[in-house]
Amino acid sequence: MKNTLILTLCLTFFAGCGAEMIIGPIISGIVMWKNGEATKYYDADSKLLYHASKRVCKELAYSIARDDEPKDGQYYFVAGENNRFKIKITEVQKDISSVKIRVDFMGDKPYAELFFKHLDEEISIINFDPEGNPVNILE
Repeated sequence: MKNTLILTLCLTFFAGCGAEMIIGPIISGIVMWKNGEATKYYDADSKLLYHASKRVCKELAYSIARDDEPKDGQYYFVAGENNRFKIKITEVQKDISSVKIRVDFMGDKPYAELFFKHLDEEISIINFDPEGNPVNILE
């Protein structure tokens, strides 16, 4: 009985789509660190995350020093004083994107987590025009 349970759990994690349904919600709320770069996955379009990230920079008073042209659902821009934040937004699948942030050369966990906190709040905001109509921020 114990071996069957262990085998079932192992197969679930190695069975393609089944593993994504279990692991996806776990990963989407966690900031992962690798080589000084923070990564977080979102159930959102890369274009939406790009615009939300730029609004976060404006909210935190970080100037945009460099903003590359998007290529195949991938966005890259550099923000902050002395090019402090390097932000790369990549579409992993349809409506699933990753946001990678490198703060300075070695990474700065508190600053990256602050940025992600503001980004989490920003993607859930609906913007309105002066008449009270929702505004499409992606245009």
